[in-house]
Amino acid sequence: MIPRVRSPELPQNYPWLNTDKPLSLKSLKGRVIILDFWTYCCINCLHILPDLKYLECKYQDSLTIIGVHSAKFANEK
Repeated sequence: MIPRVRSPELPQNYPWLNTDKPLSLKSLKGRVIILDFWTYCCINCLHILPDLKYLECKYQDSLTIIGVHSAKFANEK
């Protein structure tokens, strides 16, 4: 049997955009979560946006997509 691995809590002390308050695991319980790690200079990150939008609209009652900016270069930070 594979041991259960719990996710760490989402950071509360970083800026959150497009939400009125930081999200927590408790508030997202029962939902499917997609973490989308992206950066400004990544063409693949831009190409996936229409697919994420489609999923977000199709499964709006059960899916939450959280974009995580993960800067690769110093000028992106």
